[in-house]
Amino acid sequence: MTSVPQYPPPPVAEPGAVSRLLAGILGVFSAALTMAGTFLPAAASSVTVNGRLQSSFSVSAWARNVETAPQPEQDLFGVSHVARFGIPITVAAVVLLIGAVLVFTRARAAARILLIAGSAGLVAAVWTMGMDVSASLSFEQRTSVVVAHYTTGTGFWVMLGGAVIAVLVLALAAFGGGRWTAPWTPQPYYYPPVNDEPVIYSLTEPAPAQSWAEPPAQGELPPESEPGAEPTSPPFPPQDVQPAPGVEPPGKHRNDYDM
Repeated sequence: MTSVPQYPPPPVAEPGAVSRLLAGILGVFSAALTMAGTFLPAAASSVTVNGRLQSSFSVSAWARNVETAPQPEQDLFGVSHVARFGIPITVAAVVLLIGAVLVFTRARAAARILLIAGSAGLVAAVWTMGMDVSASLSFEQRTSVVVAHYTTGTGFWVMLGGAVIAVLVLALAAFGGGRWTAPWTPQPYYYPPVNDEPVIYSLTEPAPAQSWAEPPAQGELPPESEPGAEPTSPPFPPQDVQPAPGVEPPGKHRNDYDM
């Protein structure tokens, strides 16, 4: 009977591989969005007195862009600077980006630590800048003479979107349940089939002892032929040995009537 060849099973997907790869991809997008948002206006303001525009400027995470302002305000803006939230945001985004790149390598334990630290720091930095933007919006004023208008800019919403994605990265890295430390999982392998049945052994368990005896190597004597071993007689005489003349063979008795 011809045995059917047995093929190894397809490789099993590593647990947590989807969540880990998703965390790496989202980490790249989060870092890129947040760093790009630091160069865009996060808040803008304009002040009108008696219907005439007095000042207008916008603020980003790095600097202030003055469009129109009286000379005293321009002199004040020239010697001062805004809160540079771009520094902590960029540092956290770089850490997150490095962790996202390490996800696709064998340094998965370091990748998980950097993803958690970078995403948490990024969320904290954007949250702090959001409170500063919220404080600026509180200067909104409308009277019959003065109208002070404050609004959020495009950069704030871009950074906020990056922070929301960073929250997802933090959740996937901290609670994704993936196997971040083992680069691969041992898989069972197959021995040749015996009696048309495949024999499967695991890499983590020792193989069972073989039931057949191996022939002695060339130049070695079998255990019963070793020097000093007592010879053992066979349990019965060989069948091809003829008894000596006058000796009765075993199992037979002499009968005088047979003569």
